[in-house]
Amino acid sequence: MKFVTLNDVRDWYDQATDLAEFTRTIGQHDREAEEGRPHDLPYHLQLAIEGKANEFDGPVPMDAFDSLPFYSLCRGLFLPLSGLVPERIAQLFGIAVPPANVDRAALMRTFLDKKDGLSLLQKIGCLLGDPFLGKKSTFRRDSLIRLLRSMRMISRNQLLDRLTRVGDVAIVFAENIAEIKSDPPLTALEVLETLRFLPTLKVAEKMGVLRSLIERCGRLEAYFLVKLMLRSAGLGFDYQGPLMAEVLGERFHVAAENVSHAMALTDPIHVVRVLMEEGSAGLRKIQLRPLSPVRPALAGGTVEDIKKFPVWVERKYDGIRLLLHKQTDAHGSVLCGAYTRNRGDWLELIPGLTGSIQCLPARSVIIDGELFGTALTLDGPRPASVYDVYSSLQGEGSRPVQLKYAGFDILYLNGQDLTGLPLGQRRQYLSTLLTPLAGMPLPLPLTLSEGQHVTQREELNRLFQHFRAQGYEGIIAKDWNGPYHLATRDPAWVKRKPEITLDLVLLAGVFAVTSKENAGMFGSYVIGARNETGTFDDVGDVAGVDRARDLQIQSEVMRLGLLTGQRVERPSSSGVRPGMAFRPAIVVTIKFEGIVRDQRTGKLSLRHPNIVYIRSDKSAFEADDVGAIEKLYLDQNFG
Repeated sequence: MKFVTLNDVRDWYDQATDLAEFTRTIGQHDREAEEGRPHDLPYHLQLAIEGKANEFDGPVPMDAFDSLPFYSLCRGLFLPLSGLVPERIAQLFGIAVPPANVDRAALMRTFLDKKDGLSLLQKIGCLLGDPFLGKKSTFRRDSLIRLLRSMRMISRNQLLDRLTRVGDVAIVFAENIAEIKSDPPLTALEVLETLRFLPTLKVAEKMGVLRSLIERCGRLEAYFLVKLMLRSAGLGFDYQGPLMAEVLGERFHVAAENVSHAMALTDPIHVVRVLMEEGSAGLRKIQLRPLSPVRPALAGGTVEDIKKFPVWVERKYDGIRLLLHKQTDAHGSVLCGAYTRNRGDWLELIPGLTGSIQCLPARSVIIDGELFGTALTLDGPRPASVYDVYSSLQGEGSRPVQLKYAGFDILYLNGQDLTGLPLGQRRQYLSTLLTPLAGMPLPLPLTLSEGQHVTQREELNRLFQHFRAQGYEGIIAKDWNGPYHLATRDPAWVKRKPEITLDLVLLAGVFAVTSKENAGMFGSYVIGARNETGTFDDVGDVAGVDRARDLQIQSEVMRLGLLTGQRVERPSSSGVRPGMAFRPAIVVTIKFEGIVRDQRTGKLSLRHPNIVYIRSDKSAFEADDVGAIEKLYLDQNFG
């Protein structure tokens, strides 16, 4: 091992021919890269100006970054939508705010209408928590931890220990900022334009830009800058499709239905760009295409809602909703995709599915269906539950599961969008594709979902009992003449399941007080249902969560930074138990025995609820609403 001594340094200094090169420090920017840049400007602003220069024929105007302060954007928009309680805000940022119920729709309209120096596209990006305007952020939590270590000289173990305690890397950054807000203030345009150019930079430059930005931030600004970097600002407007479509329709004088359809086929950022450049004519160019994920149609009620017959009734599988995509180019090369209802591509998670999709006798196709399976038990094979299917994909199942895929609809075939056709015609196309594959030894079997026409309610009940006797989840009934409604709950699609289950959202975790070895940190969870305002109503507590499930929930809470800092207290037989509130993000399927109404408050809650499984394929705003609970209560008590 060689130790560098003072004499070594003196010898190198005497022999050096370029003293500037000899005295260059670790981390100093390359002079050639910095040549021509004004050294009196912050590094992030230098690169933002260079990026903007490509958009102008001449020099960048002096007012190119004039806008409202970034602090005002954080306090006026991000903070009210963050879900943080006033006590937590005061603790983290040193500012006092009054408690208030946020009218998200009104705040959204006010923000979009206000003249504050930001473009409409940038404002939509703020509402979606996407400052990169559709581009991917290459920054992850570990990258930000390395950045903070380099700025504050904190050990990795210290940071990870603190991160474990607070559960959010944005909070760790805020805690390491001395000032409440920056002086002179950063402008919102300065920050958003810098972040817009960030994905095009090299890794070293990205670190330098972020370091420059954070050095100019106060606590509140640093907190939301990190949130934006991770694209987890938690603003929740990605679920407000109808509201955003209505607002954009008003602004560009386009029917909200057309905007909503375009947003179902692509992302809101692209829709805004098209409207700004081409208006309503541009929307007609946004078409359904393979390998462009879309949100599928969902059932909008129960079979009791059926008013007229006949209807098409098919088996309801207890599995994972997947849309299969196949695209073949002019040279015969094939690409495949398997998208969940949240548009995540799970193709690589499902063994054999790529080979099966490639065998579909079509150049290009999009099929809607369900990944289900058969569980092999000591008592013989039985239909697998969705939990069995999830566990099998994750390699955690206690029993083998033979996976299959059942297609029940088709959206696109060989260049033609089929969503406007009646279900009867779509089934004919689907049958033509899948029936020949029934006897083929595919890597993962592809089948056509079973069903029949039903002319009266007695036949509906008979089919329900038939499929239930086979071990399946139930039935789903559809209008034989109805089109396919993308990204909506179709009232013409109704379902019937035997168990009383709801998909609800975890609102808080209550600390465990037991000494049992299999107990987790949280002994129970507060569950909630959506209400008409877009927030969530408390509908009770669910206990009996084993340690493995509790650790899985804790991991999601920490990964997504869901802790709001608000303490909760829940009554128990031994007094009051404390807990921590979450931002609504984790969806769980709850099985329960019935619904009860508090005689004093009139509040509805679930009786003996249990968590069946975690729905990682659903967002919080796809969970069941309060109306579903009220309907179940009426059915339970009044038939």
